[in-house]
Amino acid sequence: MADRVSAEALAALENAVANLLPVDVPAGLTRRIRVQPRDIRPLGLGAYVGRHVGPDASLSGRRVSARVDVDVSGGDDGIAQSYVGVLAGQVLAQTRSQFVQRGMQRVRGVSGDDRRAIAFDVDFEYVPVPAASDGVIDHLALAVYANLTPYPTRLRADFDAAALATLAAPLVDFTPADDPQAAPPGAWSVIGGAAPALRQSAATGAGSTALDDPQKAGAQLLWRPRGTPLALARFVAILDVASASPDGIGLVFARRAADDYRFFLASQRHRYHLFGRRSAAGWQTLASAPFGFDTAAPQRFVIGVHDRALFAQLDERRTLGATSDEPLPAGEIGLLTHANDAARFLAARLMELT
Repeated sequence: MADRVSAEALAALENAVANLLPVDVPAGLTRRIRVQPRDIRPLGLGAYVGRHVGPDASLSGRRVSARVDVDVSGGDDGIAQSYVGVLAGQVLAQTRSQFVQRGMQRVRGVSGDDRRAIAFDVDFEYVPVPAASDGVIDHLALAVYANLTPYPTRLRADFDAAALATLAAPLVDFTPADDPQAAPPGAWSVIGGAAPALRQSAATGAGSTALDDPQKAGAQLLWRPRGTPLALARFVAILDVASASPDGIGLVFARRAADDYRFFLASQRHRYHLFGRRSAAGWQTLASAPFGFDTAAPQRFVIGVHDRALFAQLDERRTLGATSDEPLPAGEIGLLTHANDAARFLAARLMELT
């Protein structure tokens, strides 16, 4: 008999598939989703993924390999065949980032040859996060990081924009803190609906957006879970983002004052990923590489810092690595934009390297 978490993982996979498909079913047709598990195994080390803070609890998860069949019954054969084509097209149109946001790490073998069904194979990851010490499930943490650093990880904070949008004060765990040189003020808000996001909609900036100008003053939103400033020297941050603007989006870290911090910034307009430093003495580019981002689809950035090492990934591809001249200090961490008035942060997870 399956254990409770495995049973929940199967139910979560079925729900993820249902949310992936179009809401409307043509009149006279009935749609049925069948999940046929082939393998359910623990995530992490013996199912242990990490530690959740507030409440303090262990995180454990499951990885499910399954065959998914979506059957269409009733109605006219021609209408059913047309609808099956719509279902197959909906699945095939998803990007890898969109699948990962739903916990689907891999989807393959999508088949719509049958007039009444589509089928595909999926690898799905499920990590329930306890909302209270009694283990009540509040939401799913799907951004599981394959830790390649020398340190174990501990979850310090996470958010999902869809969950934030349901709160009376969605930004209670964040504090705006623009660079003193930047203008106009950042405009941070949480939007719900079909595309929930933590949004920054002002073109806040100072300094050129081009790579040759190290000044990248922008809008910052410091992450302060339960009102407490973070002070991390070693961490991994996972950001699911979407930006219709090609200008800067990223992360501020090691922030000890308004004019003392490091940052990661990605620009599609000028095609760079960079690590930079802001100090009272001025601005410095620590490292850069010729990468941008997709303005037409969500993506995932992973930014990591430990000891003297800094690295960045985009959709599981390492794009930038750097070595600092000195050990990086502990400091606050937050979201960052530069001259970007259409930046959206969909979800994020922050893990301390202990």
